Amino acid sequence: MMRHHHASSYLVRLAVAFLVTATVVELSFAQQPEQPSEKATEASGESPESSKAGADGDSKTASATATPESDGTTAEAPATEEPPPVKLPPPPPKVGPRVPFELQRYDVELPIVFEPSVKLGPAFRKSIIAEVRQLIDRSVGPMWKLKIEEPHWITPRNRTGLERLTSVGLKQRALELRFAQVVREQLAEYTKAKSPPEVVASPSDEPPAEEAEEKSAAEGDTPPPETPPKQEPFPVEADTPPSDARLAEIRQLLTITDNELLEPAIAEYVTKVASGKVAPETVATVSEVVYLYLTPPPVTVDKIFPVSVEVEGGSYIISAREWDRESELLTTVRTRTTIDRRTISLQILRLLGEVFRPITLIDEATPQTARIKYKAGEFPPGDPAFALAKKDAMYVPFFRYLDRNKVMQKLQFLPWSYITATNVERIRASCELATGVKTPLGSFKRRRMELRALALKPHTDQTTLTLVPKRNRTRPLVGYLVAVYDEIPPPPPEPGEEPKEDVPEREKPDIYRSDRFGNVTIPVDPNKALQWVFIRSGSSLLAKFPLVAGAERQMTVECPDDTIRLDVEGQIVLLQSRLVDTIAKQAMVKAMITNRVKKGEWKKVDESLKELDELATIQSFETLVSEIQYPALKKAEERGDRSSKGRIKKLGAAVLKIARIHLDQEKIDEFREDIIQQRQLDDPNAPRGKRAAPGRN
Repeated sequence: MMRHHHASSYLVRLAVAFLVTATVVELSFAQQPEQPSEKATEASGESPESSKAGADGDSKTASATATPESDGTTAEAPATEEPPPVKLPPPPPKVGPRVPFELQRYDVELPIVFEPSVKLGPAFRKSIIAEVRQLIDRSVGPMWKLKIEEPHWITPRNRTGLERLTSVGLKQRALELRFAQVVREQLAEYTKAKSPPEVVASPSDEPPAEEAEEKSAAEGDTPPPETPPKQEPFPVEADTPPSDARLAEIRQLLTITDNELLEPAIAEYVTKVASGKVAPETVATVSEVVYLYLTPPPVTVDKIFPVSVEVEGGSYIISAREWDRESELLTTVRTRTTIDRRTISLQILRLLGEVFRPITLIDEATPQTARIKYKAGEFPPGDPAFALAKKDAMYVPFFRYLDRNKVMQKLQFLPWSYITATNVERIRASCELATGVKTPLGSFKRRRMELRALALKPHTDQTTLTLVPKRNRTRPLVGYLVAVYDEIPPPPPEPGEEPKEDVPEREKPDIYRSDRFGNVTIPVDPNKALQWVFIRSGSSLLAKFPLVAGAERQMTVECPDDTIRLDVEGQIVLLQSRLVDTIAKQAMVKAMITNRVKKGEWKKVDESLKELDELATIQSFETLVSEIQYPALKKAEERGDRSSKGRIKKLGAAVLKIARIHLDQEKIDEFREDIIQQRQLDDPNAPRGKRAAPGRN
């Protein structure tokens, strides 16, 4: 009975709460003005203004009746504030399908400048450019995506202007031009997407214009909003290249590191490029895309070949060089001379074949071998001078470290390392690796790293090596021995070891000495491109590395700082001379004792045995070696020079090895015991004596 009472009371309270809630909800809806839809207004025949006025009056009456206040004002429901919408960043630019490395063509720029001369008029310059374009199309084919221009940014317009070019300057200009092109590409992409499609209505369904206006006036409708004009796609290519002022603006923009300043600067530049041809919303979106994903932009040009043509007397001098984007290396200026102006374009083609260095991808590597893949390998050229795959061709490996946007952040070459193609296929080649460093190529594979190799083309008749220590490049290494071998020689036999019969005889190397500037000039060997260089200081091998003479005019070789070892070696040499004297004196004393024993001169034998005991022992030489090594090892430890520490220990060990062989205390004690036994045989009453303790000085 009690359970039923509690249950009924609970139901009553629940019903009362429901009625109160319904009443409050009804009053709150009554306080809000009713907004009739346009479709409902048209059905009732009332104008939107009168309908809105009537609704406002009804809501005020209902509000005053429902909730009267003491001061006669009506209470309004509090308006709920909606949170501002969150603006999402635009999506990244569209990326096309990934193209295999062997199908990627070279993006080539060929700026040709002509020296001001009456022999090189405007018509003649245009004909030269047209002939060069035709020759390259015939000789190279689709392997190059060629762009030829006659620029104004190379000054003076001759070989001197080409020699003044730098890798940093060419890269900066390519970056500026790419940024200008990226902005135009994004404007073209977004205006193309935003262009509204045209909708054409059939004549039967479309009422006349006058009838539509009368019907709209009768119904009291507001006129429909005007349709925005169609937005034309923005042109990707500009009519004229960017001016110097525009490039200077881009250069200053790319130097900004503060994001709060960079974003408005990019927006201002995009607005200038759009020049009122693009809607403001599209300009804002493109500015944000460029700021988020394309600053700095990835440079797409692969090769730049600056060429100059000048007149000298009755001859024409053509000069050219190459800049490579992957390695950021700029070749030296190559020159050709002709007296026939009709062959200028052909000489330009020959120079391009000389300076062109193919780029390859290293996809497999071991400590001794590598396998490379040629860029644009599927587009073989018609001219052998531009051939990519050549047997015995040499390459220089290097590493490119990228960020998330595939923009290179760091470039690192593997020093004293060369790759030689041994087995050439159509788009691949198996190679041998010759290196002077211990780290193999395979250990460098990372996620955001590209392993590349650039073709090497020797162009000089000699190479000068400058020997300097690692920690002080201003101090040359004078008088160091440099041995040059055609092949890496086998290791020499150890002291006391007989040479093996199957090992070929060590060839005689070419010997050089570094001059007072630390320079050694090595000529090119026409029979062997790759040679091995051994640098020695005394008996110590400081460096061993391969070299392609003629690839560079001058190269700096950083050798270990050998001053600490030389100081130790000088003291060790003095100690060795002292050891030799001790060994010789010991042998002399032993021979004297043996001779006196035969004569029975036992008093003189005792004097000689006493002299033998006074000679230096192995323990004394170990102490002297420790005194020489300790300060030198401590100094090498402070410098972090592990190679010097190893050489210093090796010098001391060599001295102690000889000392332990000739100054063995056990052998001396055995000799003394033999003398005592012979004395006992001659004189049984003689004292037996005591065996000398080991370690006696």
